[in-house]
Amino acid sequence: DVLVRVAEFVFPADFVILDMEEDREVESLLIGRPFLATGRALIDVER
Repeated sequence: DVLVRVAEFVFPADFVILDMEEDREVESLLIGRPFLATGRALIDVER
């Protein structure tokens, strides 16, 4: 549970972290991906 600032707006955001076994047949699991694509989200993180 964090606050996310976008320009002059502040939105509450919830994050869920899943700890699961690796499965090579599944590329990735990001439940919100269609929503993020629709909203043209830019996620800037370091690996």
